[in-house]
Amino acid sequence: MKNEKLYELLKQMTLEEKIGQLFQVAGGVFLMDKVDISTGPLKNLGISNEMLYNVGSILNIMGTEKVRKVQEEYLSKSRLKIPLLFMADIINGYKTVLPIPIAQGCSWDSKVVYDCTKLSAEESKVARSRC
Repeated sequence: MKNEKLYELLKQMTLEEKIGQLFQVAGGVFLMDKVDISTGPLKNLGISNEMLYNVGSILNIMGTEKVRKVQEEYLSKSRLKIPLLFMADIINGYKTVLPIPIAQGCSWDSKVVYDCTKLSAEESKVARSRC
């Protein structure tokens, strides 16, 4: 996107939409039959159902079908049609759970750290290539 288009988009955004882009929520909320956050942590934060369609990114949605379903639902209700970013924590493994990085560092074995990060990268790359 060219800078001019980006500035135009920013001018169109309300303050609520700009703030919403800074939010990241768990993606499972979009996979329910009916999006309803009347209970739980999102309610405690004061996030309304309408505000969910201003968030900038979601976490832990995997698989092509789920990603497409969530993105289509989100875009159908988003005023400016800014696509979601899909995030994944791969800090200590993707599908294979590995020791947390601080534990790997405590081993003082750089090959172990390298092998763990390489495995995580390969697993996430394979999963991504199937999308």
